[in-house]
Amino acid sequence: MLNRFFFAVAAGLLTMQAQADDLDKIQKKGEVLIGVRANSPPFSFLDKSQGTVSGYDIEFAQMIARRIGAKPVFKTVEPDDRIPSLKDGRVDLVVATFAKTHDREKQVDFSLGYFVTVQKIAAKTGKFRDIKQLNGIKICVANGTSTQSLVKENVPTAVQVVQDDYDLAFKALLAGNCEAVAGPASVLNGNISKQPASAGLAVAEVPLGIESFGIGMRKGEKRLQRMVNDALLESERSGEAVKIFERYFGKNSPAPQMRLFKIQE
Repeated sequence: MLNRFFFAVAAGLLTMQAQADDLDKIQKKGEVLIGVRANSPPFSFLDKSQGTVSGYDIEFAQMIARRIGAKPVFKTVEPDDRIPSLKDGRVDLVVATFAKTHDREKQVDFSLGYFVTVQKIAAKTGKFRDIKQLNGIKICVANGTSTQSLVKENVPTAVQVVQDDYDLAFKALLAGNCEAVAGPASVLNGNISKQPASAGLAVAEVPLGIESFGIGMRKGEKRLQRMVNDALLESERSGEAVKIFERYFGKNSPAPQMRLFKIQE
């Protein structure tokens, strides 16, 4: 009888261990590994003097870590490494201007959207006013981004000049290696703010598509997804999400824009 009791307890413990999910593991370890961009202002940028990352994405990542009850440990990822870094366990979450697309949702799960942006192009001020003008030109894009698909879909005759990140894309633009950089308008504006005024760059009103940024996690992690979503919804209710937006996109920011969205289910 006693042996059967101990066997039942042991079996129960083994079942609990087998059912342990990412949220259990994160809370037990006391830290959450978060993939972020190192060079995507104002969402995430590296302060080399301090050795830290800052930005819109970083503040949301810190808020979610507090909700989970774990210390955030940031690991930089490039656009084309966001999904692989989740799949191979290098990170638990990706908070890195990660647009929610059907193809990506087949591979990873996403939170609710916490930012909505329009994909556009950056170029010399006034150079492009219509999407037809983009036919046949060289357009710089960041590798592993949804922008690549949008450019292919909307401007199939354009020649895509693929760069590792937006910093390199803008360097290529200024060097004359392409005539425009395509990407989320908010990211483009953030990068333009880093360039000298003499560069004469602006985001053209040539929309390629609308996208929502979400927080990526491994497939099937429903409890973690629910906790992340709850944190995002609470930030909207409390006004914290609006305050974060105002810090990076408000009228006194380098890349001001209106907040035309809400975090909602």
